[in-house]
Amino acid sequence: MTDDVAGRVIEAEQERIRCLLDVDRGTYDRLHAEEYRLCNPTGTVWTKAEYLDLLTTGRVAYRKLELNGDMDAIAGTDVVVLRYRCFIELTVDGADIPRHEAWHTDVYTDDGGTWRCVWSQATGVMDA
Repeated sequence: MTDDVAGRVIEAEQERIRCLLDVDRGTYDRLHAEEYRLCNPTGTVWTKAEYLDLLTTGRVAYRKLELNGDMDAIAGTDVVVLRYRCFIELTVDGADIPRHEAWHTDVYTDDGGTWRCVWSQATGVMDA
């Protein structure tokens, strides 16, 4: 059962990544819980509304979100934690941020049959 749940949430996360690239408001709203928080690599925390505003105004614009390997999942009956590495290219407030790699950790909860992301954290991978 937990493998099936993990697979569904991994699919939801892949869809969430696409919606961030496409700035798809409907998918964004469906896949992010009202209490959603993102902690970005600078340590800044954004609410669901703040993040959506940044995306829709173009202050944050992803050019690339590309997985670097598989997504790992720890699944319970109503909580799933995902971890994966991703290459990112984006623009923030008009400044191009070149391609870099980050670890992503996302926590999903079951909201009455819909898996929604409640917490995300991205941590930059430093060159060795």
